[in-house]
Amino acid sequence: MYHLITGLYAEWTKKPRYNALMVGAAGVGKSCLLEKIKSVYLKRPALPPNRVAPTVGQNVLELSLPRIHLHFWDLGGSPSVRTLWSKYYDESDAVVWVVDARHFLPLHQHADKSPTSQAPDAGTDTFAAREASWKLLSELLMHPSLEACPVLIVANCIDECESSEGLEGTIKQWFSDKLASDDTDVAAAAGDNVFADDEAYRAPSTSMLSEREYEWDVVLASAFDGTGVHDVVDWLAGRVQRSSPRSQ
Repeated sequence: MYHLITGLYAEWTKKPRYNALMVGAAGVGKSCLLEKIKSVYLKRPALPPNRVAPTVGQNVLELSLPRIHLHFWDLGGSPSVRTLWSKYYDESDAVVWVVDARHFLPLHQHADKSPTSQAPDAGTDTFAAREASWKLLSELLMHPSLEACPVLIVANCIDECESSEGLEGTIKQWFSDKLASDDTDVAAAAGDNVFADDEAYRAPSTSMLSEREYEWDVVLASAFDGTGVHDVVDWLAGRVQRSSPRSQ
């Protein structure tokens, strides 16, 4: 009887396990950010960013939080690894999309410009990086397996920005405009589409993207000094608990 009671108690008190998929373009610091999360929550020294190798497959981290287990999948952003992203979608309870905050500084410095005017850095590397990241994210958002999945956009490298005041709002506005845009070309030809071999995938159209509703937010973070790490984990933990884990 004792073993029966203890077994039932263990089952009743077992914490659910939720999966957070951490993805983004190559070189934005996903693995460094995961290393900092690991350091902060597991109370161990973090590897210096210059010693964190680019992810060629996946990195994993499981955090035991008061009410849940939060499991991170950090997937590489290179073209060869991006073809594997969709294999994780069915069991992902939230998406962490990592960008480089420095790519949004030109917009922030010219925030008084009309949102319909040409980007102040059009034709530059930062402009190209933002647009490339958006193309990947828009394709990901339209995957059927991720419908209604909460999305947290983490703007990394905030420690390398001269001023972050108001930057979060600038980034939120940029993504909001992209999601609502009527003229954003997010449809991809099969040859360029990283999900083209996935039978469940449909290339997104602008109308489809603007009609979908997503719970999303932006957090400024630094894989170097830990800024925003607790905000990232708290946001994810709060959102995923609103539904049952997909992997159970």
